Amino acid sequence: MVCLLFSCDAPVNFEGGNPDRKAKMAMLPRLENSAEKQEISTERKLIKTGFLEMAVQDVIQTKSEIEEICEAHNAYISSETQTNYGERLEFEQEVRIPAAHFDEVIKMIEELGHETKNKNIRTSDVTEEFIDKEARVKTKKELENRYREILKQAREVSDILSIEAQLNHVRADIESMEGRLNYIRNQVAFSTLALSFHEPIGPEFGYGSKTVAALSNGWDNLLFFIIGMLNFWPFLLIGGVSVYFVVRRRRLHQE
Repeated sequence: MVCLLFSCDAPVNFEGGNPDRKAKMAMLPRLENSAEKQEISTERKLIKTGFLEMAVQDVIQTKSEIEEICEAHNAYISSETQTNYGERLEFEQEVRIPAAHFDEVIKMIEELGHETKNKNIRTSDVTEEFIDKEARVKTKKELENRYREILKQAREVSDILSIEAQLNHVRADIESMEGRLNYIRNQVAFSTLALSFHEPIGPEFGYGSKTVAALSNGWDNLLFFIIGMLNFWPFLLIGGVSVYFVVRRRRLHQE
């Protein structure tokens, strides 16, 4: 009976079994899980993200101009939300911009507003993570190839099942790391700008507008009060009649 002791980053070790098979397995070189022995690209990987909030004169016109800027620079709007708060109309967008044009596009968009409310730009260096993931993927693929070579030589069912289980595990690791690498590549290639721009659609905030708002709120409260009192009209009627008779009786006694 052949017992297989597997390690994710080491070759298979056969204990017992056919001596010839053990000799063949021993000839397989060990895999080094070290980035130092990998030929990995050292180009820096930078992820840029930004947030820009601004007030504009006309959100519809600004939206159209932003779309023109994006088209001219191979950028695109990945999501968009329109909100009407009663006092203002606001658009929120997520804009994906080629990294080479990020600063230029932000400057052009910012010039569309008449007031910048908030602006924040961040740069994250993910070079070390990217290199580490590339090295691990290369190591895992070499390990995968070793397992496939061993699988070709396996004859017993238990050996085959054990090797296939390790292959599935290695393949899952490779797919997970390659997914992360693809995500990093996408974030590096296209920077992300969270954009918010709005225009006032009601009276400007000031003493005049506050006075108008106060009068309006007072009138609304008066109407709510009247409507609320009407719900208690039976009690008001009984109370009014009772007061009338009490006052009348006092007058009669005084006479």
